[in-house]
Amino acid sequence: MATQLQCKQCSKDFEVADWDRNLLNDLAPEFNGEKFEIPGPTICPQCRYQRRLIWRAELHLFKRKSDLSGNTMVSLYPPEADCVVYNTDEWWSDKWDATKYGRDFDFSRPFFEQFEELIKEVPLMALSAKANVNSDYVNSASWNKNCYLISAANHNEDCYYDIFINHSKTTVDSSFVHSCEKCYELIDSKGCYNVKYSYNCHDCSDSYFLYNCKGSRNCFGSVNLVNKQYVYMNKQLTKEEYEKKMESLELHKYSRVKEAKAFFEKHRLQYPVKYMMGEMNENVIGNSVNNNKNCEYAFDATGNWDCKYIAWFHNSKNCMDIYSWGLPGTEKAYECLEVGDSSNHVLFSVSTYNGTDVYYSYYTNNSSDIFGCVSMNSKKYCILNKQYTKEEYEALVPKIIEHMRKTGEWGEFFPMKLCPLNYNQSTVMDYVPISKEEALKLGAKWYDEPPVTPPEKKVELPDSIRDTEESICNEVLTCEETRKPYKIIPQEFKFYKENDIPLPRYSPEVRHAHRLKQRNPRELWDRNCAKCNAEIKTSYAPDRPEIVYCEPCYLAEVY
Repeated sequence: MATQLQCKQCSKDFEVADWDRNLLNDLAPEFNGEKFEIPGPTICPQCRYQRRLIWRAELHLFKRKSDLSGNTMVSLYPPEADCVVYNTDEWWSDKWDATKYGRDFDFSRPFFEQFEELIKEVPLMALSAKANVNSDYVNSASWNKNCYLISAANHNEDCYYDIFINHSKTTVDSSFVHSCEKCYELIDSKGCYNVKYSYNCHDCSDSYFLYNCKGSRNCFGSVNLVNKQYVYMNKQLTKEEYEKKMESLELHKYSRVKEAKAFFEKHRLQYPVKYMMGEMNENVIGNSVNNNKNCEYAFDATGNWDCKYIAWFHNSKNCMDIYSWGLPGTEKAYECLEVGDSSNHVLFSVSTYNGTDVYYSYYTNNSSDIFGCVSMNSKKYCILNKQYTKEEYEALVPKIIEHMRKTGEWGEFFPMKLCPLNYNQSTVMDYVPISKEEALKLGAKWYDEPPVTPPEKKVELPDSIRDTEESICNEVLTCEETRKPYKIIPQEFKFYKENDIPLPRYSPEVRHAHRLKQRNPRELWDRNCAKCNAEIKTSYAPDRPEIVYCEPCYLAEVY
């Protein structure tokens, strides 16, 4: 039986189901044979999601000096952030010891107050990045070569301005793509080659403006294609007819691409969409999900079992309220951001790599049995970064939990005020945008951006990339939406030139925002199938213009 509650943050009603309570009971830590129950949530799933997401930065990067060497570095923490930051190599070095910042727990004060002091003093890692080659401006990224401003990205080469991209080459301005090459403005796609301005495409090639297509090549402006070739605006043509049509489009011109985008947005609405993007799921509610079982409110998730309220999470079991990662697998985690690398039993923590029995900690690697720690690497039995024996640790933690019960902290994730990142410079602004006043009311920090100063001279870009010279890389351009300056880097220009793509008129930040708007929100609504009237739970809000089908009706229509 579900319990109906009112969110203490937004006042909306939400429910805590039996499944939720059973999981929390299973995750409750035990010390000396005594189980310490985790109380149910006091705020709704969306507010919990917001509270976690402020701790993640993706494409917001800054230059600041290392507090160890004084050298200039790229960091996810802005220069004004009230924290100590070392560059990545320094953080991993033996030049410092996190336990030297340890302190005794003070039972006369709230835990969060003591943790806030700790997080301001213990060195933090400038970027979450390793094994990258000629790729300094990346974050949450590893094993990349010749990449620039990509995030949540691994094993890529010659990729620029992408997010959530893996195992791809020469792909630009794309989001949530895997194993793609020579692609541009591609979203939620896999295994594509030379595909541009497209969404939710698998194993397609040499195509433009596709939506929900599979195994198709040499196609343009089409929806719901499966293993097709030479299809133009959902009409089958001969090879000669198709090539003649494509030549007349002049997609090397910005004006023509702009026209095509506007026309295709109307054209795609004539065709039904499946209520949920995903395959090979069993008893799953969410969107952009594949190979999951018994998962609810799952988004951008693959290979999970028995999980709830998860986003961008993979190959994990028995988890709830998690944003990010999981790989190669995580088990028994609750209220965490970035937990993975074979972690097990992690509660209320941020950035846990290969951790076991980790509670209320921030950025820990290969550590276990730690409580309230910051930047711990290969440590065990630590509280507030102070080293204890196993016996001392197991005796003290229960006392701290009881203290946190009295202060109302046990069972709650870190308050926003503890986060060193500004609300409007973290990932939360992408998914839960709010005003400065609203952010400050929640206790979050906010960065007041200086007034926009457009370049003194507005550079007029040629309509066609064929008329554009590499000297454009020396110019400061003006974003057509924000009026902020931006530049075209030489390797980016080379990509546009080789692929006959006109130069973008918006800054990378705005282009990223435009791509996010093309994706469905990580929310669900009740509505009915437009064909059979069956009840469905979908990320297409009832007021949206798409024709939404349940899965059987969609498959019957497309296949």
